[in-house]
Amino acid sequence: MASLEAEQKKRIERYIDAFKSLSEKDPEGFEKIAPELLRRSVWNWRGADPYFSERLSLWLDKECLWTPFNEIIPKTRNLAIHSYDVMAPEHLGPVHKELFSRLEEKFSGDYNRWDAAIRDQFIVLGMLAIAGTEGEKQGRMIHNLGIGEGENGITQGSNAIRAAKIAISRMAKPMTIFKPAKGNGYERVHSFSDSNTADLVARFVLSLDASALLPTTLLQNNYN
Repeated sequence: MASLEAEQKKRIERYIDAFKSLSEKDPEGFEKIAPELLRRSVWNWRGADPYFSERLSLWLDKECLWTPFNEIIPKTRNLAIHSYDVMAPEHLGPVHKELFSRLEEKFSGDYNRWDAAIRDQFIVLGMLAIAGTEGEKQGRMIHNLGIGEGENGITQGSNAIRAAKIAISRMAKPMTIFKPAKGNGYERVHSFSDSNTADLVARFVLSLDASALLPTTLLQNNYN
């Protein structure tokens, strides 16, 4: 049994080496066949999984540029995402009560009539709350803010995220709601400073009609 496992491990190592060599010798050809190989492997592993299939398609299209493959593999979290009871005042301390009072005021009304700044703040807040303390890649946030690619896109996107976080942080005082971001470019990671606050904010944003602004694959990956 041990010898068979060792042989399997060696074969996989050689296959990986072969794919790496092919990608170096013929990058254009490898780029064409790699997505289909990934799709077949995922089908063999997970069977019919429409949620992950859609997630994989988005990753192959753009998100692979800033997100490693292992980070899109579905997680399991037990969270009643549509339960708004947790927001009842008796469940919250004074600081959180004040925070959610301000959030309700800021994100009130028809979200279709929000200006760009409020819309960006909601998307940034929602994505980071759902990601929790593990954090969210800047590249995916920029993509979901609807900002284009390239150097100008990174600059414009990072500025939009920074502005949204500053506005939210001011509103959340005296609470420190975000951790300092780490990294650069598309792989820069933004995150909440506290998992409990992230969980409460996630429940809040998902209880609103404006949750339609958040990427559906993000919700499916974290809550299914």
